[in-house]
Amino acid sequence: MEEFLMAENQESIIMSFFYDQESPSGVGFETIELLSQGKDTLCLAMDLAAKISDSLPEEAKAVMAEEGVPLYRIFTDQKGFWSEWCDTEALNVEEEMKKLLDRIASDLEQAAH
Repeated sequence: MEEFLMAENQESIIMSFFYDQESPSGVGFETIELLSQGKDTLCLAMDLAAKISDSLPEEAKAVMAEEGVPLYRIFTDQKGFWSEWCDTEALNVEEEMKKLLDRIASDLEQAAH
């Protein structure tokens, strides 16, 4: 397969969202090639990044932008997918993140066939 499917116990970032002052939305992202064509998946991911961003105070955003701290990242290894994001008390992203991870799994499965 592709390079993101690595040896057992080795993890890889497949999607990362961060602040980007150059972007019209203020949010930038990086993803693996297989997911870069999934327009619906990227829209879902960007919407989630915007919700996380909107829930953070401006001071936190400034520090995150300066330090390069991501809004959220999605990882994979041979066993599955998981994510980490900025902990915001005002926002519950569990359900939305599950939908996104399911969509990513579907996109990768379709690309493998």
